[in-house]
Amino acid sequence: MSPLRQLLQQHWLTHVTLSNNQIGLALLSLLVGLASAGVITLFRFAIELPLVEFLPMDSEEDYEALAPFLRVTLLLAGGALLIAIFHPLSKELRSLGVGHVLLRMERHQGYMPLPNLLLQWFAAVIALLSGHSVGREGPAVHLGAGTASQVGQHFHLAHHRLRILAGCGVASAISASFNTPMAGVIFAMEVVLLEYSIRGFIPIILASVAGAIVSEAVFGAETAFVVPAFDMKSLLEIPYILALGLMAGLTATAFIHSIKLFQKFNHLPLWIKWGGLTCTTAIASLWLPQLMGIGYDTVNDALAGKVVVLTLFALMVGKLWLAAWAAATGFPGGLIGPSLFVGAALGGILGQLSAWWLPEYPVSVGFYAMLGMCAMMGATLRAPLAALVAMLELTANPNIIMPGMLAIVVASLVVSEIFQLPSVFQVLMGGNPLAQTPSPVQQMLRNTWVAQAMSRDITCVDRHISHDSAELILRDRPEWLLLEKENLLLSTADLALAMVHDAEQRNERHAGIGHEDEHEHQATLDLIAMPGDREEVGRISLKANLQDALDQMQASQLQWLAVYRDASEQQCVGVVSREHIEHFYRYQPN
Repeated sequence: MSPLRQLLQQHWLTHVTLSNNQIGLALLSLLVGLASAGVITLFRFAIELPLVEFLPMDSEEDYEALAPFLRVTLLLAGGALLIAIFHPLSKELRSLGVGHVLLRMERHQGYMPLPNLLLQWFAAVIALLSGHSVGREGPAVHLGAGTASQVGQHFHLAHHRLRILAGCGVASAISASFNTPMAGVIFAMEVVLLEYSIRGFIPIILASVAGAIVSEAVFGAETAFVVPAFDMKSLLEIPYILALGLMAGLTATAFIHSIKLFQKFNHLPLWIKWGGLTCTTAIASLWLPQLMGIGYDTVNDALAGKVVVLTLFALMVGKLWLAAWAAATGFPGGLIGPSLFVGAALGGILGQLSAWWLPEYPVSVGFYAMLGMCAMMGATLRAPLAALVAMLELTANPNIIMPGMLAIVVASLVVSEIFQLPSVFQVLMGGNPLAQTPSPVQQMLRNTWVAQAMSRDITCVDRHISHDSAELILRDRPEWLLLEKENLLLSTADLALAMVHDAEQRNERHAGIGHEDEHEHQATLDLIAMPGDREEVGRISLKANLQDALDQMQASQLQWLAVYRDASEQQCVGVVSREHIEHFYRYQPN
């Protein structure tokens, strides 16, 4: 290949150099972390400020202070507005939340549409302002991933890097929501990316730290919950902790089955599904106003042991039912917060019951409420490590790790092994196989840029070329010739043989003349008509990864793809084959 051609190809690859550079990706992850945290901060302000400024509430979660008529009016107005907004929208545009993020990560390599992102922001603000019994963390995950995706698309990142950047946005969003940077990292890797990789840890950690910094600068260093000092008093509590894990697993199972039950009504019109949810929440708020909104103030009361057993039980059942209804029907709110609420209520109930069953042995109600929160989260989301790390960060107490591990593991085993249930997000996506954990081979292919395996030793030519052009091409010694208009690939060796054969024939014809006809010398070669093997090729973007290339080859039943710089397909920069991909997988450097 000529030096000029190498220089031009290097120039064409400049726009994606950043995507394959760890330092560049780290800098982008910091930008994404700050941007995502900024969006989450605006999101929280949009919910909290109107409630405190315009309603007689001491805090943004003090719905108990509102008169019953005002609570019902607020819910009905918010529900009606959301139905009016969503009714004319297409199914694709209605896709929101964590489920939307997971599908876009797997099916579209992290490309998040801007309209869905904007709709998620406004719809979640309306849902939470009006007091619907949903969480803000699910929307926050969508907002973080969507913001990161928009940044990555602006910088034209390759697919394998865009997925990592979307994970950075998720980590920043979780970190900014709970002020738990470690949990943000683990959640992004365990739930969204579905893998742990060294190349992904560094940018995701930086983004999570950036989110925590913004959260602390705006809201202070306190975590989302007020956690009192507590500890396991004795090893004799272990059987009770195992029982808590069992109960949390059964409750998580009931939550997932409730979602499946409500999904059976998704064929009904939107005004019936969401209207029924709004009316049910309004009726429940007359007796249990604690069900309205996120409910973290009630979680704090459960951690402090201030809520009696019967009230906790009613709140647990009510929140589980309303959150399952909302999640199953695609209501624009989250289910992470409700799962924590339900877990805190369950743990608070068991903690208070222990005082009746074992009056001679006092236990900390807050200790069991915290264990219930994390066991419920880990079992419902299939994120045991994220739940454990969140518990550690929220309590700042390493002594809770061992009992927390027991409760989370037992609850997770009950859901996954005894009842054979997937994560709640897979249930929400109808068991979509795209949401399944990828195999190690798929993970490797998704994390590999197509440029790392392709051959750049090609020349693009027309079907008909002159002998002089053919000689110039052979002088550069490319390996492949690409006929772009015909989408065919030809080996340069075949051209060389054809040139030799043509020269021999011309020598035989002109042997008796003594000179060569100049007209004949300028005749063209037909690269399709001449002998040789031809390979049909498809086209793929330089931003793609090896899994994209392999999927396209299988769908088109091709062995070769021409790699183009951008969607306009103006310049081919290389070719990749199944053999290239297999060779890269088998002989990649450790």
